[in-house]
Amino acid sequence: MNQSSNKILVINTGGTITMAAKASGELQASKGEVLVELIEDLTSDLCSKIEVKPLQLSNGEVIGTSDSSEIGPTHYNAMAEMIIRENDDYDGFVILHGTDTMSYTASALSFALAQNNKPVVITGAQVPLSKPGSDGLQNLRLALFVADQAGKSLPQLTEVMICFAGQLFRGNRSRKSSTRSAIGFSTPNAQILGELFPVPTIFAEQLRRQPNSYPPLNSDSLGFSDKVLSINLSPGFSGEMLLKIIEGSDIEGLVVRVFGSGTAPNNFNLAEVVKEAKQRTGDRFKCAVIVTDVYNGSLDIMRYAAGKNLRSEFIIDGRDMTPEAATTKLMWVLGSTERKKQLVKILGTAICGEMSGQ
Repeated sequence: MNQSSNKILVINTGGTITMAAKASGELQASKGEVLVELIEDLTSDLCSKIEVKPLQLSNGEVIGTSDSSEIGPTHYNAMAEMIIRENDDYDGFVILHGTDTMSYTASALSFALAQNNKPVVITGAQVPLSKPGSDGLQNLRLALFVADQAGKSLPQLTEVMICFAGQLFRGNRSRKSSTRSAIGFSTPNAQILGELFPVPTIFAEQLRRQPNSYPPLNSDSLGFSDKVLSINLSPGFSGEMLLKIIEGSDIEGLVVRVFGSGTAPNNFNLAEVVKEAKQRTGDRFKCAVIVTDVYNGSLDIMRYAAGKNLRSEFIIDGRDMTPEAATTKLMWVLGSTERKKQLVKILGTAICGEMSGQ
């Protein structure tokens, strides 16, 4: 490995890329003992020194590796905190992560790290590194390449990204689109940031504009709530049923995937549910965010009369946000007292390219 003043930190959270098979044949998260040696082999021609660390808390406690189904608000906060803490010592970050919830993590980190000026590249694999034909080798190699070459042979990449199957995606625009294909991710409502194979090409016009002044990159940007419920509206599900769920729990925020460009049946009056829920919970319940249940598309809740029950001051139009971005953005907004005071404004504003418009 080249000795250089530049350094890249690899944060290992686990996932398929580092998994090993148990005696039963089932895959389980491992510590990725072969990672350091493998990375040395993959990065001998890069400019940066590569260091590998497990995900850990500010007190040094190691969280350990996990299947991505286990990763949630506590992990988002630990990752963001670790990157902020290590930011002055490293020129870029690569996060190894399971694919199932990778888009949630990428979205969550994009909000907490909106003011970061270093590349944060998340990658994983559909097939473990320990198995023949693993896609993890190329994904890992290219993720390290992006972190190493941002601002050198590549443009200055200062956002949270997913590197997968030779493509580079804006993290908060990504969705997992296949459980089997090596091409496991896509960005349904935005262009990809670049193609990395066979020739690295970054589409400069897709790079994020200068970030908003909010939030600052320090402890003020941290905090994720675990009191957010995300649901799919389905035929037969009534507003009364939803109100009972909210009232009988400690839920503070709701993400609802509504039909098409923004419709709902008459018995699902979300505006009335939100109003009643706020009253019955003493304003513990704050708001709802709506997004479309269609894989590719945007809301237009004024288009149909069937959208009338989705219009309220405390129902935020998620426009073309992915469900993953909407859910983690709401977690993030509700994770801070200061952000809660501005929740309608923040939720309706594009913070870091997560939705079209301002």
